[in-house]
Amino acid sequence: MKEKTVSAVSLLFLVIYGLIAFFTAWNGSSMFLLAFYPLLIVLVGVAFLRQSGLTMAFAGLIFTIILAVSQFGTPIEVALGSTAYGFVNSFGISISVSATMLLIFLMREAGALETVSKVIKQQVVGDEMRALYIGVGFGSFLSSLGVVTPALFPPLLVAMGFSPTSSVAIAVLGYDPTTSFSLLSIPITLPAEASKKLIDIVISPVAMAFKISIFLPLVSTGFAFAILWLVGGRASMRRGAVPATICGLTLAFACLGTVSLDYFTGVEYVPLRIVGVVAGLCAMIALHAYQRARPATIKKEKSSDHPTLRATLRSFSPWIILTTLAVVVSVPHVGTWLQNLPGNFERIVIFADQTIDLNILSQIYTWIFIAVLLSLFTLRLTMKQVKKATSVWLKRFIGPFLAYSLYFCIAYVMANSASTIINGKLFSQPNNPLNMNVVLGSTLAAMFGTGYIFVAASLGLFGAVVGGSETSSNVLFLKIQRTAAQNTGLTDHEFMTIYGSHAVAGGIASAITPAKINNAVVTIDEPHDTESAIMRKHLVIAMLLTIATGILTGVFVKLGI
Repeated sequence: MKEKTVSAVSLLFLVIYGLIAFFTAWNGSSMFLLAFYPLLIVLVGVAFLRQSGLTMAFAGLIFTIILAVSQFGTPIEVALGSTAYGFVNSFGISISVSATMLLIFLMREAGALETVSKVIKQQVVGDEMRALYIGVGFGSFLSSLGVVTPALFPPLLVAMGFSPTSSVAIAVLGYDPTTSFSLLSIPITLPAEASKKLIDIVISPVAMAFKISIFLPLVSTGFAFAILWLVGGRASMRRGAVPATICGLTLAFACLGTVSLDYFTGVEYVPLRIVGVVAGLCAMIALHAYQRARPATIKKEKSSDHPTLRATLRSFSPWIILTTLAVVVSVPHVGTWLQNLPGNFERIVIFADQTIDLNILSQIYTWIFIAVLLSLFTLRLTMKQVKKATSVWLKRFIGPFLAYSLYFCIAYVMANSASTIINGKLFSQPNNPLNMNVVLGSTLAAMFGTGYIFVAASLGLFGAVVGGSETSSNVLFLKIQRTAAQNTGLTDHEFMTIYGSHAVAGGIASAITPAKINNAVVTIDEPHDTESAIMRKHLVIAMLLTIATGILTGVFVKLGI
């Protein structure tokens, strides 16, 4: 009865909000509420109407297209073309998710997950230590290599005895502090490259990484405690307070230390692509060291059927193969050669003059699929096992694949709203007052004035929720943040601090990104109610950490950091 009441009140709220938004837009007061409406629909739908991330992705996209065309002066061909562009541009993450799911289903069928579970249980003792070790340490390590942990970890964690809710929380929250360094640091390098065309200054990837890293001591430690809270409430937070602090600060200072070395010396001693890998390893090592320093009365669990070294290597072989391939691809000369090898063969025109170079050979999803093929031999799977795992995969991957894709579609429709096609080319008027993103950014800057520095991070939060990833948020809101910073009189140095907080909040948003929660829930075949419950809990965490990031941004700007 309570859930029905919440759903009814939430639906009534959306209706009333919509009427007010349309009225304020109609009488010329403001378009802000209307531009914000699709995002609100998605958040309320998943968190309070108990709808899946996929369902709300469809609803959000439909509302975005309707509003873009009817209220924001967008030609229908631009809206539909942007939808297609977003769909194709999402392949880097959507196909990676699908490939990771196939890999994990094959490992589970081969019994590898059970072996991995036994091995990890021997490394650290207690649910709190294991949650931190897997979520924060191992999660940061793997996500930096391009592995999608919301697809990978839930089955493993369930096999280790965690509840479905805790499994999703650990998988989704653990790697969030280092989201900027995930996928070989694409969330940093891609917007840095885009700055050459989108704004009046060129962003250095190392400088951006430094500005992100200064926030991590707060954010990574906050997420470590958030995981403990969701695993076992206050009791787990008390038991795991010391390792959570050690783990969070180690991860943060590993990122900050390596990036600072490059930033202040001007020499890239530690390649940006592997900063997250190094940080994840450091966090795991720190937890190992803490475990060894604990009183002798706390002993590791012994298992009569502990796997042999040979069985362990066989079970870990898919990750060993993938890690090796990802490291090789991350070498700049190798990655560039792979990108250029097909030439223009993989460059496709989506609409007007908007083209996408798929770069298939350098995409991490290609190498995940190759790791899958090689793992068929190392895991010694039978044809029956392969068929069973593939059958499960075919039933479950469509939802997460479409969810990620559709959120990218929403992001690009909003980004290209109010644009037109002239002589076969997409034309976007700079700071067009009818562009949905410009409306959101400029209104926030006008509302808060010089106090904007304290709320700038919020753009990163909802940008990542709409776009489905920090990467798309960093690119699509780059111009908005630059314009808002200029309008409030901030220097280039201060703008970079603002933009760093935007990226950090985009990583925090991974906690409430419907596509990622949907991905994690579907992997363990949990009902939609679980997805809604998790969204509500994660929403509190994301909001608190975003507020803290905003306050810290203001402090850093005032101190000239």
